[in-house]
Amino acid sequence: MQYLNHIDRFVDGMKIVEILGASTALSDHASTFPLTFFCMHGYGANAFDLAGLSQHLRFPPGTRFLFPDGILPIDLGMGAGYQGRAWFPIDWSEIEKLRGEGGLRDLSKTLPPGMAEARDTLIHTMERLECNPATTVIGGFSQGAMLATEIALYHEEYFAGLLILSGTLVNRTGWETMARQKFAEKNKTLQFCQSHGRQDPVLPFAAAERLHEILTANGGKGELVAFAGQHEIPPLVVERVNAWLGIR
Repeated sequence: MQYLNHIDRFVDGMKIVEILGASTALSDHASTFPLTFFCMHGYGANAFDLAGLSQHLRFPPGTRFLFPDGILPIDLGMGAGYQGRAWFPIDWSEIEKLRGEGGLRDLSKTLPPGMAEARDTLIHTMERLECNPATTVIGGFSQGAMLATEIALYHEEYFAGLLILSGTLVNRTGWETMARQKFAEKNKTLQFCQSHGRQDPVLPFAAAERLHEILTANGGKGELVAFAGQHEIPPLVVERVNAWLGIR
């Protein structure tokens, strides 16, 4: 991957990689940015894993790109003490049960352990970085997408958009209730774009379909971009996200 011009910011020990571009002026004042993209990586990756999206997604000139590092260190068992990062622990036995049942069961009827703490930490981080939800598109991949969805539904304010890349449905009752109360009952719209591989072996496509149904039935307006692939972000998804950004 080509070198990305960036700086590292820190909020209470959390590293946030900010990507700088030709049209991005380095500033500590959030009001100087027309839009912010705050994007969270998946389990076992790190802040740089999705940073390359800043070079491919057609956000308005001057957009601020922020990619935080997961709060938990994860030993990937690759020797030399190599570590990835995560937002909350994963119960792999639960994942295996889900796979065995063909993806027809929710991962959890409540938030996974540690997810609420990660949510609150990231909301605090965005506040410290002066990310105005009204001009912030929040997103993520896999575990990061789950967390982005939780934040968008839980936060008392409304985000400019939500990008769900290969995420899944957790806390079904809670998410459905929050979406209905925050959006449908107040005649507000959750603008989102979602993608998922039909052959995803990590988070089954069926659960992504259920998530899309819940969001669109409760004030959400967005497309589920289905592709013939696995747990990934193919060029087709980038293309469709760019189309969504143009009509957001």
